[in-house]
Amino acid sequence: MKQGLFLIFALLMMASCGTSKKTTKSKTPEIHDDLSRYPLNFMRSKYLSDVLDKAKKDKKLVFVDMYADWCAPCKVMDEELYMNKEFSEIINQNYISYKVDVEKENGSNLGTIFNVKVLPTILFLDSDGNVLERSDGALSHSQFLEMAARAVKNSQ
Repeated sequence: MKQGLFLIFALLMMASCGTSKKTTKSKTPEIHDDLSRYPLNFMRSKYLSDVLDKAKKDKKLVFVDMYADWCAPCKVMDEELYMNKEFSEIINQNYISYKVDVEKENGSNLGTIFNVKVLPTILFLDSDGNVLERSDGALSHSQFLEMAARAVKNSQ
């Protein structure tokens, strides 16, 4: 008798474990949804090769931001660096900027190619795709600009 009551009780509990609350996808925009919101001119492309071609044509280097939507340090860099107008003007002069979500589209392939283990991973590339400078992790304003300047120097 006890086993029968326990079984009925267990079935009732399992049936009531769901929720009647409907869930919806968050309305918060993902980092890459609207690249035009940045003063930093991020190029929209599925492929790094297109970015490298543009860099060759424009005689610039490439800055690549490897990120994921859930990455808190990535979001901090977005707000503190990439939304900063003066910072963006400096980077836009010498670089074609490219934002890559390592969990979407071609981002996982690029993550493998560049051995991305930490987010954000910041890469400065020449127009052939060679890494001039790299940072595994978030950077401050001054660290980023120092790294960008070294990349320009290393490319010459």
